[in-house]
Amino acid sequence: MYPPKDFDIGWPDLAYGMAACGRGGDAERWAATVERRFGDGGTGGSAQDAGGSGNRCLATLSVRSALDLALRAAALPRGSEVLMSAVTIPDMWRIVTEHGLVPVPVDLDASTLLPTAGQWEAAATPRTKAVVVAHLLGTQAPLGSLTELAARRGWLLVEDCAQAYSGPDFRGDPGADVSLFSFGPIKTATALGGAVAVVRDPGLLTAMRALHQEWPVQRQDAQARRVAKYALLALLTTRPVYTGVLAAAGALGRDHTSGLQDTVGAFAGTDLMPAIRHRPSAALLALMDRRLRTTDTTRAVNQRAATARRLVARLRDPSLVYGAGAPVHTYWLCAVPTPDPTATTARLRSAGFDAARPTSLAAVPAPPGRQQGARTAAHLVRQAVCLPLRTGMPERALDRMAAVLEPEAWGHAQQDRSRSLTGAGPRTAHGLRCLPVRTPRRPR
Repeated sequence: MYPPKDFDIGWPDLAYGMAACGRGGDAERWAATVERRFGDGGTGGSAQDAGGSGNRCLATLSVRSALDLALRAAALPRGSEVLMSAVTIPDMWRIVTEHGLVPVPVDLDASTLLPTAGQWEAAATPRTKAVVVAHLLGTQAPLGSLTELAARRGWLLVEDCAQAYSGPDFRGDPGADVSLFSFGPIKTATALGGAVAVVRDPGLLTAMRALHQEWPVQRQDAQARRVAKYALLALLTTRPVYTGVLAAAGALGRDHTSGLQDTVGAFAGTDLMPAIRHRPSAALLALMDRRLRTTDTTRAVNQRAATARRLVARLRDPSLVYGAGAPVHTYWLCAVPTPDPTATTARLRSAGFDAARPTSLAAVPAPPGRQQGARTAAHLVRQAVCLPLRTGMPERALDRMAAVLEPEAWGHAQQDRSRSLTGAGPRTAHGLRCLPVRTPRRPR
């Protein structure tokens, strides 16, 4: 059984992370090292050698922590509206509301997974003071006209690149005030936590640093428990062990999916704001620095994307894959729309692929009187299935996965349900098509 997603960390990194928890160290010095290394693209050169780029970075416990700091430092008037791309993790809009601000969703273009320039402008009002835009599922796209609009209107522009990190060549859009990068448990080049904010406004960065210094440092034993937890999960999600876990769960009549997805959340089961208001420990920062020194992140991301493209090429209409029209898609997740996600995931599991729903993502709720019909956002949240792709997956496995997605294999009852959702044509009730695929042909 292929698990839903790999943890992008090896056993030597996990051993290093655990050893770092016992060494102690100066968190401030480690933070400066991480900030310099991230700003210099992982080269380890001095900030001066790279034009001072390291001085624009702030290492934090999480992307959530960095957003909290940015909003506190910006000191926007209470009741101000914050435009948000309409799909993100719920904690992001909860943080916005904690500051007395009003999150306003702006619907996505299914092709790029970003709102269009016209959608941003149409959603704005005189109360709009900030924008939080997220690059989803591994897509990367220049913000272009949004940066011009934000500059013209005087908005704070925060770019959430948590799902988009791909190595030293991507540091966000230079027109964003703040670009946020995550090294959380299921992210690319994970350090099992931590984040880096690239802050291009010197005054904002100074204010964020001052606020950050007021927070306590994460306890070393908390990081040790985190490393131990994810070492166990990494073991449980290797294919042979995972297959056995699923078999045992099935024999006991347990649903393995909800427990696993609830476990991997970085702040699952915590009181959000007190949990995120900590500085990262020396142990976490040491592991972040080790992961940033990894020289093969770009190569690994390219291999991951190549595997996804091999699967996408088997689809009857590859353009229906979420984010297919983005200038860059690294396929942190490969998500496809299906008319009945529950039935689709069941069929994939029967074929050896433990596909998952994007349960960590949700549609930003519109405030009263600002209902905007975010149809694409609702479609993604309700209809998407994330495919469990692995680097180097053999052709026969990709053939089998594509065949499972073939509508002709769904049976008459499923076809009837598909027609009821799509009406006369191949579109869903949200106005977007669900994915048909062609039966793959094996090479002679």
